[in-house]
Amino acid sequence: MWGVRQVFQQPISPDPVLRPYLGVKIETNPWLEPWQRWDAIHYQAIAERGYQAFGGAVFTPPLYPLLVRLLTMLSGASSLLAGILISNLAFLASLAALYDLIEKETGDSKQARRGLVYLASFPTAFFFLAGYSESLYLLAAILSLYMVQQQKWVWGGIWGAVTALTRLTGALMIVPLAFAAWEKFREKSTFRPWIAPALTLSGVLIFPLYTWLDLGYPPWEPWLVQAARSQGGLAFPGYSLFLALQGIMTGNFVLADLFDAGFLILFLATLPAIFRKLPPIYGIYQTVYLALYLSRVSHMQALLSTARYVVVLFPAFIIFAEWGQRRWVNRVFLYASWIGLLLLSGQFAIWGWVG
Repeated sequence: MWGVRQVFQQPISPDPVLRPYLGVKIETNPWLEPWQRWDAIHYQAIAERGYQAFGGAVFTPPLYPLLVRLLTMLSGASSLLAGILISNLAFLASLAALYDLIEKETGDSKQARRGLVYLASFPTAFFFLAGYSESLYLLAAILSLYMVQQQKWVWGGIWGAVTALTRLTGALMIVPLAFAAWEKFREKSTFRPWIAPALTLSGVLIFPLYTWLDLGYPPWEPWLVQAARSQGGLAFPGYSLFLALQGIMTGNFVLADLFDAGFLILFLATLPAIFRKLPPIYGIYQTVYLALYLSRVSHMQALLSTARYVVVLFPAFIIFAEWGQRRWVNRVFLYASWIGLLLLSGQFAIWGWVG
C-alpha cells in the first residue's frame, strides 16, 4: 500500500463523498496513511467522539471502537494505529484458532496450514489488517463454533456474544448455536447446551437496548441505519446475484461487481463439500450468512461489499485447503489470490471502492 501511494499521490483533502474524514485528523505518517480509508475512519470517529460523532454512527455495535478507544488512551497512539494493532492481533489469534480447528476436524496438519495460507492470501484479506472489525469478528466466530464443538457451551456463548457486539450480523450466530444445542438436547435431554445461544442472544440485545435507553433511538435503529448506508434492503434470495450477473452481461458494472459476484458463487460452490465433510454446524453457519448476502440488495451495487463479507466464512477455506492438495489447484488459487490481493489493496490505498 505504501508503494501504491508513492505512485498515485492524488490529494487526500476531505470530501463529504469521495474522502469522508468525518472530522478525524488526516494521518500524515506515510506508512499509516494508506490504511485511513472508508469504515476505518468511521471507527476512528466513534472511538474518539462516541456515537454522536456523525449521523448514522450506530451502524456498528460498540466493541471494536471501544477497544480502539481504550488502547488509544492507554498507549497514547492515534486511534488509527490502535485500530490496526487490534485488528492485526485479532487476526494472528484467528489464524492460531483456525489452525487448531482445521487440524481437529480433519486430522491433517498440511490441510490446516494450507487453509491459513489461503485465508491470508485471499484478495480481500487485507481488511483483516486494516482498522476494520473483520478480524475481531472472525476470531469470535471461529472460537464460538470451536468451543461448541467441544461442548464448552458457556465459552461458545460468550464468543457468540462477542460476534454480536462486533457486527450487527453477529446476531445470526444464534442459528448454528441453537442447532448445536437442539442436537445435544435431543441426544441427552439436557438444557445446558442452550446456554450458548442464550448468551449470544444477550450480546445481540445489549446494543439495541443501549441505543434506546442511552442514545434515545428506537432499538431497531442500528439496522435501519445499516440499510440506509447501503441504500437498499432485502429481497428474494438470489435476486441480488441475478442483478449483478445481469449488469455484468450487459456491460453495466464496475470492477467490484466482478469480485462480489465471483466470490459469492465460489463460496456457494463450497457448501455441498462443507456439509459432506465437516460437522453440520459449519455448513449451517456458512449457509445462514450466504442466505443473507443473497437477500441483500443495494441501489449502489447489487452485491455491495460482498467480496469483503465472505472472507469471514472460514469453513470455505477448509474446503479450499482440501481442494488445494492438487498441485495445479493450489497454484491457481494462490496466484489468482495474490494478483487480486495486490489489485484490491492498491485500490483501497488510493481511495478506490472495493467493499
